[in-house]
Amino acid sequence: MIAVTCRNGEHFSVDPDHIERIEHHGDTVLHLVDGTHYVVETPFDDVLRSITMDRAGALAARSRLRNGYAAAPTAARTARRHGVVTASAKD
Repeated sequence: MIAVTCRNGEHFSVDPDHIERIEHHGDTVLHLVDGTHYVVETPFDDVLRSITMDRAGALAARSRLRNGYAAAPTAARTARRHGVVTASAKD
């Protein structure tokens, strides 16, 4: 989700996957796939930067998952498999 501010001062979040296109003709206009559009105060470059950061965060989170589970460091996973208690497992 990205945070934007409408021209009327309303703050809200938009799912970047629902943005069809962004226009910039003095005002920044977000056009959503359902046909609604919002004129926002957030500058065009800031909207693009927010979308990039949102997608980068999603990719990073997915890269930490393996088969739907959080990936454990190889050494810790091997130690658990052999019944060795690691420092993090003691806590």
